[in-house]
Amino acid sequence: MVLSFIFDTVGFGEWFMLLAVVLIVVGPKRLPSIAREIGKWYGKFMRAAENFKREIMELDQEATKRMEGTFSFEGDEGAVIPKEIDT
Repeated sequence: MVLSFIFDTVGFGEWFMLLAVVLIVVGPKRLPSIAREIGKWYGKFMRAAENFKREIMELDQEATKRMEGTFSFEGDEGAVIPKEIDT
């Protein structure tokens, strides 16, 4: 998702210039270790984002289950009348 946004908005020439600047600033000897560190941090970020997403989905499912049976529909008018909620 994030990568598709980045790759769609940044062209080949821009990626080439970015790589050239990184290579000049970091140097060819340190580039592999820095790339590994970036990869580790990216992996941690993606795992944290996935865990956050999973927790939000679980909370949503729990709230949906709690809301089921809370309202009743009466008549053709479609009036929503709250039922008594057991807490």
